[in-house]
Order: sequence, then structure tokens, then C-alpha cells
Amino acid sequence: MELLRDMAAGPFPLTLASENAIDKLRVLKAAGMVLAWLPEPGGAQPAVVQELTGLGRASLKLREVPRPEAQALPG
Repeated sequence: MELLRDMAAGPFPLTLASENAIDKLRVLKAAGMVLAWLPEPGGAQPAVVQELTGLGRASLKLREVPRPEAQALPG
């Protein structure tokens, strides 16, 4: 999710060359959170992210909402 948050500001298309970032991008693409072109595993070409999908943006918004603190039940 950190990579998704980092990419959210754009600009697009965004090129990622590090193998670690491309591996994370594979997961995000499989989850339907980004539209991207990915190189073959182990390839030397960079990945290109065209955009975050609606699901990707919604996932980021859910993470921004503060969770209510647990309240003790009377007992």
C-alpha cells in the first residue's frame, strides 16, 4: 500500500525500474488497483503505470479514515 500511496500524486504515466517496486506493482495490478504495463519477470525493462483505478483510490481513502478507539463496555 505504501507504493500505491506514493504513486497517487502522479504524474502519470509513471515509470518504475527497481525490481522491488515492480514486484510490488505486480501485486497491485493483480488486485485491480492500478493499470500498468509490466515487463516479464527478470526482464531489464521498466514497468509503466498508466493510472490508479477507482479501487486503488478507494483503498487509499479507507486507510486515511481514522478508526474509532475501542470503548470499554460497562461491566
